[in-house]
Amino acid sequence: MSGGAAGRIAALNGELTLSFLTRIAARYHLGIRDVLAAATDVGGLQNLTGMLYPDSEIHLNAQARDRVAALCHVPQHVLEQALPAWTREEPSGKYGMGPVGRLMRGEEVVAAWGPACPACTAARTGREVPARLYLAPEQRVCARHRYWLLYLPHTGGLTVPLGPCPEVIQAQRQHARLLHRSPIGAQAFEVARAVTNSWWEQPWPRQERAWPARLDATRPDGADPGWWKVAARDLIIYPETVALARLLASRPLQQRAVAESVGHLPYRLGELPALLSEVAHELQRSWLVHRLAAVTHGPLFTWAHSCVRTRVSGEATAHKALWRVHSTHRPRPLSDLLPHVPAGDGTPPVPRPVMRLRGHSLQAERAFERSLAHAHAYHQQFGHLAVPKEDSFGDYPLGAWLSNLRTRHTRVPAHQAAALHALYPWWNAPWSTLWQRTWHQARDHMEANGPLEPASGFPTTGYSLGEWLYLQCTRYPALHPEQQRLLTQIGLDAAAAAAARPRRRNLKAGAEEALTHARSYAAEHGSLASVTSATVHEGFRLGQWLANQRNYQRTGHRPLPAGRAQALAAIDPWWCPPWHLKWQRSYDRAREHTAAGQPLYTDTGFSDLDDSLAGRWLRRQCATYDELSEEQQRLLTEIGITAEVARTVLEHARTAPKRPAATPAPDLEDEDGNAGRAAGTAALPGRRRNRRATESRRPREPRSRLGHRPDLMPGFETALSHARAYATEHGHLAAPRDTRHDGYPLGWWLFSQRNRAKQRARAGLPPSPHLTELTAIDPWWNPPWDTVWQRNYYRARDHIEAGEPYDPVARIPAPSTLLGSWITRACLQYDQLHPDQQHLLNTIGITAQTAEQWPPSPRPRPHAEALTHARTWASEHGHLCPPIKTVHDGFPLGEWLNRQRELAKKRSSPSPTQQALATIAPWWNPPWPILWQRTYHHAQADPRHPTARHWLQNQRHRWLLLHPNQQHLLTRIDIAPPT
Repeated sequence: MSGGAAGRIAALNGELTLSFLTRIAARYHLGIRDVLAAATDVGGLQNLTGMLYPDSEIHLNAQARDRVAALCHVPQHVLEQALPAWTREEPSGKYGMGPVGRLMRGEEVVAAWGPACPACTAARTGREVPARLYLAPEQRVCARHRYWLLYLPHTGGLTVPLGPCPEVIQAQRQHARLLHRSPIGAQAFEVARAVTNSWWEQPWPRQERAWPARLDATRPDGADPGWWKVAARDLIIYPETVALARLLASRPLQQRAVAESVGHLPYRLGELPALLSEVAHELQRSWLVHRLAAVTHGPLFTWAHSCVRTRVSGEATAHKALWRVHSTHRPRPLSDLLPHVPAGDGTPPVPRPVMRLRGHSLQAERAFERSLAHAHAYHQQFGHLAVPKEDSFGDYPLGAWLSNLRTRHTRVPAHQAAALHALYPWWNAPWSTLWQRTWHQARDHMEANGPLEPASGFPTTGYSLGEWLYLQCTRYPALHPEQQRLLTQIGLDAAAAAAARPRRRNLKAGAEEALTHARSYAAEHGSLASVTSATVHEGFRLGQWLANQRNYQRTGHRPLPAGRAQALAAIDPWWCPPWHLKWQRSYDRAREHTAAGQPLYTDTGFSDLDDSLAGRWLRRQCATYDELSEEQQRLLTEIGITAEVARTVLEHARTAPKRPAATPAPDLEDEDGNAGRAAGTAALPGRRRNRRATESRRPREPRSRLGHRPDLMPGFETALSHARAYATEHGHLAAPRDTRHDGYPLGWWLFSQRNRAKQRARAGLPPSPHLTELTAIDPWWNPPWDTVWQRNYYRARDHIEAGEPYDPVARIPAPSTLLGSWITRACLQYDQLHPDQQHLLNTIGITAQTAEQWPPSPRPRPHAEALTHARTWASEHGHLCPPIKTVHDGFPLGEWLNRQRELAKKRSSPSPTQQALATIAPWWNPPWPILWQRTYHHAQADPRHPTARHWLQNQRHRWLLLHPNQQHLLTRIDIAPPT
């Protein structure tokens, strides 16, 4: 080949590497496969991977690039400057070392490209050879020769004459001006492209004239109209996309949209009429206002929603979302849409199957269909989809599913959003689901009972619903416009809301309801004395209501109506006694015994009563009989306690022999229903208090030998029986914390016993005696190591006892299994284990000799060593941006730094290691691509290099698009912005 050299072959700026090789082959009068074979030949074998197609790109390693540079007689640095993919990847070959090439294709792998303008290529190369260039959206138009450089998959591209479409050329000039003046111009263009593409995929209205005319004017001769409508999508919508991008990037438009929303997130685009009017005016399509007013989903709605949310919340994430185009809104690749590829020789087109929409798996679609079926059943039953997040429908968590969809409703695919909107339009309302459910309740009430009558205080509604409706009336001007429209459907327009009156509770009906509950309670219990403030009778808070009535009766702050007081007295004359309710409750308890026919043995001091509490209370009343009021004495007389009986009981108390006191029992309930002691010393009468002070203390009953309180013994025995049964079944007590045995929370009980044992050990106290019974069941129920280790030990022991394959020396079970992984760690950490752990391991065949046969585990390099290498590298090179394959003194510094950058993206605050790296080099992890930072340092070290000069010149031209810190770094090497 060198003998037929045709001189120097220059690369076009931005050309694909494979396109450059094709031109080299044409210059040498060879085929492209011959050039690829020569560039990647290794011992007679072609070290090339991938398939060669008309739309392929190739990546070469260093040896292959040297061969190509020798073929074209152009230095490497010149080719690297002209060819964007020249050094993008270092592929590895299938035949070992040597030159390697890797062919790639597809819109996701290869960056956007298109054919080079034939006239421009001929002028630059002197030959009419087709070429392909990497093209940004604004580079698709050759304004000099009036061509649109169209990308077509499976082909080398197509150049479309733009003579009949001067508006496309004018749009390209506006596009370039937008990118030059606005730092967000490129992002705004991507959003606008998603919007216009969504309009393109919908049926065009009759009013649309520009797109059909442009489509017919640019269609090549003989091309199928259906195929051309798909292929020419970006060309036809380009002028409208640029106009919309200029409009969206306008800050005044964003401010007007936010002001028009009045702080409410939009539900449909019709709530922002000024935005729609400006879009229609800019695109010269007045009918767009009506067409877009009902839109509740799509890229334009997402942009408007994010615009309002950005200005309202002020969050950085919301600002980023303003210009983010989600995958569901991105234009679909042409390779997925084109049903066939036209042939160049006049033969019929080759049909190709239409591919499924990318980013949406079949499994996800089926899951959505199943969930939608549950939502449909719920809607049929309840008439809405305002499901609380925590609610389930049947066994399906419908509330959580809908809540997740509402959170990301702007990113839901269009067909899923349409299905949900058709089922229930308010599934993603920008207000709470509680509001929506209550609105449905109000609507159902109106349909069943007639108009709501807000001017009369909503008399037909319940109290809670009436209060909610009145609250909506008071907040009517501040409600969302769609909420106002919903309220209008149930008769609450602006005029009705202004005339609304608050919902008044029917106090008379409420009092009658409370008295009914009081009668029922008194009929069941005999009186109202036992009603405490916490008493609830058949769902009615009788205790709280009665406590309020007693408070009003005693304080006089709010006198009770005479009829209510009489009704309560008719139910129970002593519903509000002048003495403490505790006395009245004890009296009722004693009266129950007399009413049951049990005699009061006054001569024995009521010691023969079955109820010891009632007997003690009666003895106390006899002792203080003279101090009681006349009403209390009269009540005691009704149950047989007269003055003579009281004296008889006192005489018996003086003469009866003393007996050891039993365990103090709790007294009757107090006002709030809490149990207190029988008779505290401070509550005893004076003479009895003195007598108790002079008497010697009575001997207490001996405590349980297990150290338990007697009342806790039954619970301990129950837990112990479950522990025995669990140990019999599993052979140990190393149960996880959430273990339940026959419904008993055994895991939590064992966890609490271990904690108490450890607390006593830390306090220097001896172990509790009752824990010896647990030790008798399992000696290792509370080991000094983690119970997870103990459970794994028992799992290994059961594995051996079951006769399963086991040989720790031969790595059986394999270290890749859970049990094998635990055995591996046990062998590697044998010397660091507790002696008792080593003893347990010896019983299953893992000894010190076994552990020695395992190689030491590869110890990860500590960050201290990595930071030392980073400091050394930074001191030598002045930065910390080495290539990813950099190895410094045997340490993979490049990979480690790349891993630290990935970890920094996931953390909300820098780790100590990342802070140390920032101290070494402030720009070790910049917010822009690391390749830019690396190139900056190369340019800083050698600014006279041709590559550095060209890169610095590009940065000067792109100055307005750079980050402020990037601009600051460039000024440090004397790079000033263009004037």
